[in-house]
Amino acid sequence: MGAARTAFARANARVGVLASIAAVVLLLSGLSTAVIDSLAGSSASGLRGSLAEAQGTAGAARWQIRVAQDPEAQADAAASVLDRMISPFDASWSRTIETAPVDATSGDTAFGAVLLADPEAAERSELVDGSWPEEPESIAAADAEGAVPATLHAAAAEALGLAPGDVVDLAGGSARRLLVVGTWLPLEPSDPAWFGEGIIATGATADGAGPFLVAEASALDLPAAIVVRWTALVDSAAVTPDSARLLRSELPDVEPALRAEPAIGADGLSALGGLEATLSRLLASLGAVRAIAPLPILLLAFTGFAALTRLSTLLGAARRGETVLLRARGASAGRLARDTAVEVLAIGIPAAIIGVAGAQALLMATRPGETRDPGTAAVVASVVLVGTLIVVAGRAWLDARRPVVRGAGDEVGRVARGLATGGGVLLVVLAAVAFWQFRLYGSPLVASASGALEVDPIAVLAPMLVLVALALAALWLTRPIDALLERLAAARPGLVPSLPMRQLARRASLYSAASLVTMLAVAGLTLSAAFSGAWQGIDRTASALATGGEVRVSYAGRDVVQDPDPLALDDGLDGVASITAAGPVYRGDVRIGSDRATVVAMPSGAADRIAPGTGAADAAAALEESAAAAGTALPNGTSALDVAVTLAAPAGTDGAVSVSAWFLTEEGAATPTAPVPVDVAAGGGPVSLDVPAAEGLRFIGLGASLAGASGVDVLVSFGPISLDGSSVAGPGFEIVPEHLLTSKAPNARATLTGGGSDPLPVVLSTELAERISADVGGRFAFRVLDGSAEVDAVVAGVLPVVPTAGDDGVLADLAAFERYTFDSGAGVPAFGERWIATSEPDVLAAELDREHGSSVIADARSASSSAPFIAPAIAALWIGAAGALLFALISVVALVAALGGSRLGEIVVLRALGVPARTQSRARLAELAVTLGTAVVIGAVVGFATALLTARELARAAVSGVPAVVPVEFGVDLAPWLIGIAAFLVLAAAIAAGAAASVRRMASRPGLRQEEG
Repeated sequence: MGAARTAFARANARVGVLASIAAVVLLLSGLSTAVIDSLAGSSASGLRGSLAEAQGTAGAARWQIRVAQDPEAQADAAASVLDRMISPFDASWSRTIETAPVDATSGDTAFGAVLLADPEAAERSELVDGSWPEEPESIAAADAEGAVPATLHAAAAEALGLAPGDVVDLAGGSARRLLVVGTWLPLEPSDPAWFGEGIIATGATADGAGPFLVAEASALDLPAAIVVRWTALVDSAAVTPDSARLLRSELPDVEPALRAEPAIGADGLSALGGLEATLSRLLASLGAVRAIAPLPILLLAFTGFAALTRLSTLLGAARRGETVLLRARGASAGRLARDTAVEVLAIGIPAAIIGVAGAQALLMATRPGETRDPGTAAVVASVVLVGTLIVVAGRAWLDARRPVVRGAGDEVGRVARGLATGGGVLLVVLAAVAFWQFRLYGSPLVASASGALEVDPIAVLAPMLVLVALALAALWLTRPIDALLERLAAARPGLVPSLPMRQLARRASLYSAASLVTMLAVAGLTLSAAFSGAWQGIDRTASALATGGEVRVSYAGRDVVQDPDPLALDDGLDGVASITAAGPVYRGDVRIGSDRATVVAMPSGAADRIAPGTGAADAAAALEESAAAAGTALPNGTSALDVAVTLAAPAGTDGAVSVSAWFLTEEGAATPTAPVPVDVAAGGGPVSLDVPAAEGLRFIGLGASLAGASGVDVLVSFGPISLDGSSVAGPGFEIVPEHLLTSKAPNARATLTGGGSDPLPVVLSTELAERISADVGGRFAFRVLDGSAEVDAVVAGVLPVVPTAGDDGVLADLAAFERYTFDSGAGVPAFGERWIATSEPDVLAAELDREHGSSVIADARSASSSAPFIAPAIAALWIGAAGALLFALISVVALVAALGGSRLGEIVVLRALGVPARTQSRARLAELAVTLGTAVVIGAVVGFATALLTARELARAAVSGVPAVVPVEFGVDLAPWLIGIAAFLVLAAAIAAGAAASVRRMASRPGLRQEEG
């Protein structure tokens, strides 16, 4: 028989074991490819989806400066910088020019006109009426009027009473006329290209209206500040993790590069926008995925190659007789190893190809649209094949080098035992080093020199190396445990359990491979369940802190309260059954000295209802006293507030003083009444102000505003206040009676003489309190950027994290905050958000977005979740654990086959001694049950111990931006863990039952001889 025929015959005789090896190769290559490709694809799609959902300033970067005397040179210099630093990284930029409000008139209407030159505005807008300014008919119509064409924001046009065909005159030395040729509206004011500008959403600012879309030349040389802006956006459809990483590293250097260009100028150059922070957050999430990705891969690798080791041992044991014979006839160890390698290649190459192809097909079917890298599949298949060759062919070479064997299939030489021991010790040392590194950083992620989070290549291996080291330690301990069980079993009468316990104690090495793979698989499943549980907990907390309410509604274009606020009086949520609570919230930037912080003002009494799960309720209790003192309650049903107004001014003074009353709603939002003008020339008179039809209103004072009396001082005196014609007495309605209005200070507030809170009680986040050295009872000051109110505050408490404000948070009661800013005479900030508690957050958020369109942005907490990045990683962990369990089952099958081949003589002897077939069957079943049961219990303990050491740190790393003061609770995702354990036990029990039945059939054959097996 030739060498080829001999090799084929040997392979055909052991087709079962070789088929098992092929199955392991198929599963290992397929599952590894699925895990790696799915994580890579989900990372890219998660990045793109998150960038596509970014709104306002969060999705853009902007650099702005005053227009230079040579705008063209300035534009060219900026283009050279941005083309070099922005465009190569899947990003684009655009240039726009905008003016501060310019004094303008149209007929008898005077206002501040904001002009905008944006060549791409039409692409992001819809034409409501008329035409765009660059169209020929618009230019011709404007030339006929001696004007320049302008298309006006439709909301501004409605407020100003302008329509296409109207002319607007701009004041100043370079005066010009604008012809309104059309009106427009933005398609999506929250588009990052608009940079979240309030005037784009509402058509108005505090002192201007517009914008008027004009050609660039028409926006220059006007008597107002003229700013040129360069806005950078990411192409969310094309961006990759690598390009996003490079773009993020370039963004901080753009401003210095622009500043270095003489043609741009340096005075007033500023960098704005949250794109850098958004990219940092998303890249941190990608880093978290990279920190988790090695876990399923390593779990599959350890268990898969452990199963291959068991199968190669079984193949060698089955061929020992053949090996001795062939060696005796002159076959070399190299030839036998080569033949085995050919067998592995013959079965492994198709198996690996089928595995990776199946994984790719499954991913394309279940996750279409994600990019796939064929190189990944090729690398995975190659690694699996090479590893399998080394394990199986290497084992064949070792067996051929030791041709005289003792026939059991479980004994190994001293060299092999030494290698195994040395490898185990080395693994324990590596695990200790990796774990020390892991604990040193507290995470597998570390900050690089640039500040970006990077995966530490040593710490990232710690969870799996610790798990394997603990499993090996547990395996080494099974020998004394088995010996103890043997002694306990020997004390009992009968062959069962003494016989199986003796087998386990005296032939432990035969069971060790299956036990180890089972331990690793169960431990990996347990670690996955613990990590999933811990991540779910911290992700819920982080999402709650990032969003505030279960749904957060953000209103566009709100800054300070100037007119009656319909949103304060009607939230538009009546009749929505799923809503259980809702409340207005102001969130804005403040300055504490030179430090920036965020103030969050909410109804303190409703914090537990509108912000559940954020921890704000307990801290907000310290603010309720300030809420109660914020204003004077009006009787429900009050319709009018009357006050006598006296005006003292030089005779013949023109103009009027507009008087309004200010109230707080029951929830704490400030709103004035519609102003009532009083002619200065008339010297005053009674004023009746319509009280909003709302329950729970509280009065906080009167407002007075002078108009049309240039260069003249007017003294305003207020008389007693009456409600619905009935005078009210007591300090609750006593106001400061006299106020001087001038052309430089035309506004005044008649504040209440009692109530209020000075200083304003606030609650600080832990880190901010430490940074400014503020203890409870301590005082500090901050300035609110919206309205420029200067606030003296007293610390009423400390909170780990203020919801939606992070580490730099200041929490205040909304009513007390609004009353304080009103009393200060500064602008009263308008709440810009409403936090909602609901039983259906995702459904409600989608419904609000659909109904209110671009004026409202509704986000459920799921929008802040790390799930788009981490959920695929969790799924990969479960896939890895499931694959490990499959490899454990293959190892159990190999163990059963090894037992059947090596212990036939034992069955013959016991049968000859009269041991019944049923007893032998029960003994075999007991051996397997104790082996696998012990391995499952030990694996669960090992996994639980590993999780205690690493799961919470992994969960924190998985959720970017969580402050260190927020604890990570230990938890276990029980449902998939129980399903995995139950499925494994059922299948293992079926295999064990089959083995026991085989022993019983064999022992029942009369006249059985060993050679008949």
